[in-house]
Amino acid sequence: MNVPALPIFGIDIVAFSISLATAFALFLAVSLTLNIEAGYTGIPNFGKVMFVAGGAALAGSVSGRLATLILAINTNGDYNTHIAQIITKINTGLSNNPILSIELLLTGVALAAGIGGGLGLLASYPAIRLREDYLGMLLLASAQLFQIFLGGYQPFIGGTQGIEVPDVFQWAEIGTGVRDVAVLGVLAIFVVLVYIYAERMARSPLGRTLRAVRDNEHAARALGKNDVAIRRNVIVIASAICGMAGALITFWVSSVGPDTWTRVTWTFWPWVIVILGGAANNAGVALGALVFTFIMEIIGQVKFSLQSYIPFDVNWLYYLVFAAMLLVTLALRPGGILPEKSSTTLPRYSVAKIMQPWPVSGWDKVQPVSRPASAESTVKPQSDSHHDSG
Repeated sequence: MNVPALPIFGIDIVAFSISLATAFALFLAVSLTLNIEAGYTGIPNFGKVMFVAGGAALAGSVSGRLATLILAINTNGDYNTHIAQIITKINTGLSNNPILSIELLLTGVALAAGIGGGLGLLASYPAIRLREDYLGMLLLASAQLFQIFLGGYQPFIGGTQGIEVPDVFQWAEIGTGVRDVAVLGVLAIFVVLVYIYAERMARSPLGRTLRAVRDNEHAARALGKNDVAIRRNVIVIASAICGMAGALITFWVSSVGPDTWTRVTWTFWPWVIVILGGAANNAGVALGALVFTFIMEIIGQVKFSLQSYIPFDVNWLYYLVFAAMLLVTLALRPGGILPEKSSTTLPRYSVAKIMQPWPVSGWDKVQPVSRPASAESTVKPQSDSHHDSG
């Protein structure tokens, strides 16, 4: 069973659509967490890559070792050294065992959520009391330090070489492109859940509290809101979701290394998406992610054919295009494509029901009785001439 191909102008539209949807789901999930932090709460998190990489590294490292125990595979005392032979045996065992594959996937995602939330909690202690500019620099430096740790600590993910990860989608290798569709299905479920959570949060009293902390933390504190605890909780929840996204990316590519999680891809690109789509607007972030990934995929398809027409290395085309888009957006539409707007706390049908006119009842049909002319007061004000004569 193969996924059908539909070539148009030399591009397989089906494969292109699957790749576009996969990238869109991943970027949207991470960008929504940044929107919760920066858009709604005012936390300038420039260290998103740390939480994505943390979840990816832990999920990739633990899932392989756990699979060797379950499948009784001999590691010869050194998992990372014999990783190539070990992963081949693990994938052979997983190819006919989708239940075990799903269990490893869910275990890795759960562990990634834990390490992401833990790193978020650790980073929040020195960060939440800082001003926005110092907070952004601290999180950026923390992410760089964590990547140095991943590259320097050999037993974890093999140091700078990285390691292979069990292919938990091996059971879907039954035809060309089927595995990609299975990966997309899992990512679609994940990103839909993240979007629903972000949207319900924005429409809840918590969403209004986050905006109050963002706009005036002193006023929020005067109203009894613990802005420090709120910022900490937001960082922990957003970091846990980023860790889960990192684990899913690792299982998708079946490898993990310290250099695969760059600041540009998993910190600066989400910022571009949020600014482009509209901060504090989840629908705007979704639109920004769609525009971003579509242009990125198009450039990836045509960039090498453009090399003879541009006077610079074609690999810089991504940065130039998105930098220009960012500058134009900030100059002409600083609020993004869909700027922030007030969120209704009730569903639209409930608001429409409340706004309907009252039904006409028997009492409402009674017309007010007009006062007869004879009942009017006969007392008339004295004229000015009477006063003058007196």
